[in-house]
Amino acid sequence: MMSYFDKNNIIKEELLDTEAEKVAKSFIVYRFNRNTNSNEPDDKNSLSSAQLRRFFNEFRQLEKRVHVDGFQKVKPLIKMVKSKASYASNPKRNGKIIPAFKDFLVTNLDKIDTEKEFEAFMLHFEAVVGFFYGMGVSNS
Repeated sequence: MMSYFDKNNIIKEELLDTEAEKVAKSFIVYRFNRNTNSNEPDDKNSLSSAQLRRFFNEFRQLEKRVHVDGFQKVKPLIKMVKSKASYASNPKRNGKIIPAFKDFLVTNLDKIDTEKEFEAFMLHFEAVVGFFYGMGVSNS
């Protein structure tokens, strides 16, 4: 399992740059528009900005709780987001999030065992959000 940190225990730069951009791109499905003769985001099949915000805001709230209650008390709630992502991605329940986003969350949540790893995940997720919005998905 890939670590958030390099051999000097510093967050890997690519997690905030190239890897974050790659992840953001995986949340967007493109379709060819014959009128403009170009690829455009397919809002119906891409992750909605509302769902991205929903999960990011939930992690921000958990981050605040970590500062108040301590990481060990909040860690189970952080891990519980995996079940929320699973529920939100269920196609039988009109899946609200795409599989790529669920996989991103589950993969990263499995890596979090310390407060420092949670902080690194939050920076990575923030970078992903920035790239996602920069790619012009207009759904809400």
